[in-house]
Amino acid sequence: MTPAYMLRAFAKEARAELRRLLAEDDLAPHVDEARRIFAMAASDMAVGEPMTVYAQSSAIRAMHAALDDPWLIEARATIVGAFLAAIASLLIEARRVR
Repeated sequence: MTPAYMLRAFAKEARAELRRLLAEDDLAPHVDEARRIFAMAASDMAVGEPMTVYAQSSAIRAMHAALDDPWLIEARATIVGAFLAAIASLLIEARRVR
C-alpha cells in the first residue's frame, strides 16, 4: 500500500465526515487543528490533487466563524480546506494510536 493510496483513503473519509457536519457543535473537535492549519504559511503546505468537497452551508458559515472570519472574507476553499485537513489529520492520528 503506497502513501498516496493511504492519503486518498483518509481524504475520502474526511470528505464523508465534512458532509455530515451541520453546525458549530459538530465542528468543535476539529477547530483547534483547523486553526493551526489555517495559520500555516503557504510555503509550509503541499499541493495535492484537486477534489470536490461538499459541505452544508450552515457548517461553512460555522467554519468561517470558528476561524475568526465572520464576514466570510476568506475564500471558501481555504476555510473548508483547513477543516478537511484537520479532520484527515485527526483520522490519521487516531489510526496511529491503535
